[in-house]
Amino acid sequence: MIALVSLLIFLNLCAFAELLPDEKKTVGTYVPNILLETHSGQKVKLKELADGKPLIINPIYTRCTSACPLMTEGLKRAISNLKESVKVISLTFDPRDTIYDLQRFHSVHKLPENWVVARSEQSEKLLRAIDFPYRYDKSLGEFDHPNLYVVLTPSGKISRYIYGVNPKIRDLQLSILEAKKEEARLSPLEGFLLRCFRYDPSRGTYDIDWFFIFDVLGGLLTFIVVPILVWGRNLYEFILKKS
Repeated sequence: MIALVSLLIFLNLCAFAELLPDEKKTVGTYVPNILLETHSGQKVKLKELADGKPLIINPIYTRCTSACPLMTEGLKRAISNLKESVKVISLTFDPRDTIYDLQRFHSVHKLPENWVVARSEQSEKLLRAIDFPYRYDKSLGEFDHPNLYVVLTPSGKISRYIYGVNPKIRDLQLSILEAKKEEARLSPLEGFLLRCFRYDPSRGTYDIDWFFIFDVLGGLLTFIVVPILVWGRNLYEFILKKS
């Protein structure tokens, strides 16, 4: 069963290899502040739901039997290990999804309070803004779609994309820090951590920035070694004078 699910996900990714979001066009742009209807029946604007915090949007549909449940569980595991406060929206793109379907999805996956499952009559506007392609396969009765999470800044600007069904905690933490710095000053430790990594858009992940780390180490060595050499020279001259 696991092998079959993995094969389906692989084929799905291959089918959309050329249809993934064009990050050069979307990252840094604002998404529309659409009206959402959440699993609890609340109608709220996207920006109000963010409540001044970074927001993760995961496009899904509740009848999905393969990737969507895996993405949901993968993200739930990842955010449970985060110290940062973040809001999450599982946004359905299936017009058949009812409030009952949203409630069932939220309940089945035992999602936390900061996570809503939502639908919207304006969802197409947001999906176009994040460049999210999908299509309905009538023969299978399923939607083909890429597996991704979109991280928004508190003001609604696209900050990062994270791909796959099981996001790395490091990638999620760093992408949230990047989104957070728009409206909040990062601590020195957070700023240094963010600077130590560089985002690779071709892979949708963060890699260690070795050039920066070597620069820092070189600076530290200079800061430590030079005073020692000066002190040693002064000590040597002092000993010579005494002798």
